[in-house]
Amino acid sequence: MSGWWEKDEPNGSKAVSLLLRLSALILALASAVMMATADDCTIAGAAVTYRDYGAFVYLVGANVAAAVLEAAAVYLQLSGAGDDDDDGGSPLPGIILVVVDVLAQALLYSSTGAAYGAVVGVDVCVAVGAQVGRARLLSLGASVSLGLAAVVKDVSLPFNVWPGSSD
Repeated sequence: MSGWWEKDEPNGSKAVSLLLRLSALILALASAVMMATADDCTIAGAAVTYRDYGAFVYLVGANVAAAVLEAAAVYLQLSGAGDDDDDGGSPLPGIILVVVDVLAQALLYSSTGAAYGAVVGVDVCVAVGAQVGRARLLSLGASVSLGLAAVVKDVSLPFNVWPGSSD
C-alpha cells in the first residue's frame, strides 16, 4: 500500500488538507471535553449543567462523532484514498472519504449552530457560561477547519512537504 508521501509530484495540498483534518479532530475533541467538563452551577436553588440543555448534549455527542469520523478520514487520506491516479484501484475509499467529510461537516455545523442558539439561562452562571463559550468557539473552529480541508484537498498547491526520492 503506497501513500501520498511516496510520490514525486507536488503534495502540498494533501499535506495542508491533512493538517487541517488533524486540527479539526483536535478542536472537536477539545470542544466536547470542554463542554462535558463544564462545572455545575446553582441558580435559584437548582443545579444547572450542560445536560440540562439538549443543544449542549448534542454538541458533545456530535463533536465526538465528528472526531471519530475525522480519524477515519485521516486514515483514508494517508492510505491514498481520493487520489486522482488511474491505477485501476477501487474508487470506494475515495467515495467513503467524501461521505465521511459530508457527515462530519453536517454534525459540526449543526451542533455548533444549535449551541449558539441555546443561550437561555447559561449566561447567568459565569463558570458554565465561560466554558460553554469556549466549547462553542472550539466547535466553530473545527467546523471551519474541516470545511477548509475539504476545499484544499481539491486545490493544487505547487510545493512538496516531504523530500522526494534521492535517486
